[in-house]
Amino acid sequence: MVNFIMIAFCIAAGMLLRRTNLIHGEAHKGINTWILYFALPAVSFKYIPKIVWSSQLLFPIFSAVLVWAGSWLFMEWYCKRKSYKQRSRSSLELAAGYSNTSFIGFPLIMAYFGEAQLPIAIICDQTTFILLSTAGIINALKANLQEGQSIEAKFMIRKLITFPPLIGCLLALTLSQFIDFSVAEPFLINSWRPWGH
Repeated sequence: MVNFIMIAFCIAAGMLLRRTNLIHGEAHKGINTWILYFALPAVSFKYIPKIVWSSQLLFPIFSAVLVWAGSWLFMEWYCKRKSYKQRSRSSLELAAGYSNTSFIGFPLIMAYFGEAQLPIAIICDQTTFILLSTAGIINALKANLQEGQSIEAKFMIRKLITFPPLIGCLLALTLSQFIDFSVAEPFLINSWRPWGH
């Protein structure tokens, strides 16, 4: 319950500060930079080494793919039926089929299911990121493509492999086989303290 109150308080405080011009209009960029480059990788290093891998983890991994596929199929049918143009179809599919599950999702997982379930949320977040960085970008670009233009695979691959939380996740998966990160836990916990707990 404390996490819900904290989320509501932070959203309300941010709206109030923005409305009263007490913070700079670009202040969110500094917070986003910290979260992307430090907090999310720290969460991976804290929780991923503790994951007990089993076939039960396949459902959370593929749940994002199921949501995306269902959205794609539904929008394919719905937009043909309504004779919507590609721009409208892309917008509807982006709104319905993709999500960012970390910023609000992690605190909600901790509030509903407890901190022990956070590793599953991290795995889901990486799956949704990969979908958004591939199918989502293709979908968004298709809405603005001019005649004869194509989508560059190099651009998508660069975005995918340079995303700091994904790099952190992959490093946590590989390095945890050789290094014990439990010594660094106090540092890792404080790196993502804004999420609570």
